[in-house]
Amino acid sequence: MKRHLTVPTVVFLACLLGSVGGCGGSNRAAVKGKITIDGVPLPEGTIDFIPVDKTTGNTAGARVANGDYAIRAEQGLFPGEYQVQVRAERPTSKKVWDGIGEDRAPASKKTMVEQLESYLPARYNDRTELHAKIEAGKVNVCDFDLQLGKK
Repeated sequence: MKRHLTVPTVVFLACLLGSVGGCGGSNRAAVKGKITIDGVPLPEGTIDFIPVDKTTGNTAGARVANGDYAIRAEQGLFPGEYQVQVRAERPTSKKVWDGIGEDRAPASKKTMVEQLESYLPARYNDRTELHAKIEAGKVNVCDFDLQLGKK
């Protein structure tokens, strides 16, 4: 005996597969904003949004250029509370070996690159104090003015 799927069953299965596979509508939200340091745009860096409740959200991030960043809805965040981490590096004017090539090679044979240092305090990244609330159905604007002068 052959079994046939009813129309309501087919519709239900299509909706179920669409939600699992990422097809159809999504409640991910776009996020954009400006990051400044003591009022001046951050030249370059990264921003990451980490869900406070790891079971209900995803992590997303973006590059920061001239203070601006943007995360499109397709790669965006689900609604909820997020910790925010901002990272930035700058040159130290020191040269270090890039690690490519043989360790025992003479210095003249090693490739030297400019050493970079992280210059934002841990309160903005590893032990972040920054938070954002993301809402569905809109472009969330999350601006951060980081203060290097205060503790």
